[in-house]
Amino acid sequence: MKPKEKKIVIILIIALILIDQIAKILIFKTNMTLINEAGWGIGIITNQKSENNLAYILISIIAVIMLVRYINSNNTFIKTDSRVILSFAIAGAISNALDRVWNGGTINYINIPKFTPQNLSYVYFIITWIGMAVILTKYTSERIKEKKK
Repeated sequence: MKPKEKKIVIILIIALILIDQIAKILIFKTNMTLINEAGWGIGIITNQKSENNLAYILISIIAVIMLVRYINSNNTFIKTDSRVILSFAIAGAISNALDRVWNGGTINYINIPKFTPQNLSYVYFIITWIGMAVILTKYTSERIKEKKK
């Protein structure tokens, strides 16, 4: 990975973690709750404690190590956009692991009706899945066009 790409990835990961952790702190300090009649909103919803907390922390550590090794490799097939998108998954895993270490579980503050309460880390995972699907679709269509030529 080029030094410029490495800086971008590191800054992005740190920024995403800070955004999630600061949002949690602000919501708890201000006791903010903004939920409309339909159930959409932000506020203190749950502090999801778990008996398997250590297992979740270990899984997060393993996932982060694997993703960091992957995006840090010098593989020419890994483009900058893939590294940036995978940074969202790394930030989400680290942020939720921090919650589990400090609070004994994840702190969820985003309410979406008919779903379990979420936090920004989960949103980061969704962004990663969607981003990787878009990238893979783009690369696949490029390869198909190349084969037709």
